[in-house]
Amino acid sequence: MKQNGDKSNSSFGPVFEDDEFEDDEAPAGTNRTRARASAYRPAHEDSPRRPAGERDTAFNALLWLLEGATGVMEELRHNDLGLSEEFWVHAYSARREGLLAMRAVLDEFIENSEAQQTADREREQRQTRRGGINVDF
Repeated sequence: MKQNGDKSNSSFGPVFEDDEFEDDEAPAGTNRTRARASAYRPAHEDSPRRPAGERDTAFNALLWLLEGATGVMEELRHNDLGLSEEFWVHAYSARREGLLAMRAVLDEFIENSEAQQTADREREQRQTRRGGINVDF
């Protein structure tokens, strides 16, 4: 039980101005409403922590991963990893073939897109030539 002048529950706990109520003085409701009704003052100062958006030197995981991936790619470009020159000739050829395959896929997508646009334009022209039909019920 606290003395009249003692304002803390322990050395680490919060400080309540009017912590103890008599049964007839206690506010009605839940513990949360009673806690809101009491005058609360934290026993600690404001936290020095701030959101990352407010700090210039905040850690950015995406940039960190990007920098690491860039470093790995640069190392692979300049290091032969102990593999023979014949391996690297075939690796570059395989890379070129992969890029050519992607180019073929993109060319196909472009042709399909252009064909779809042409078909849409022709359909619109046919509809404008036909005119509208109004049916009254």
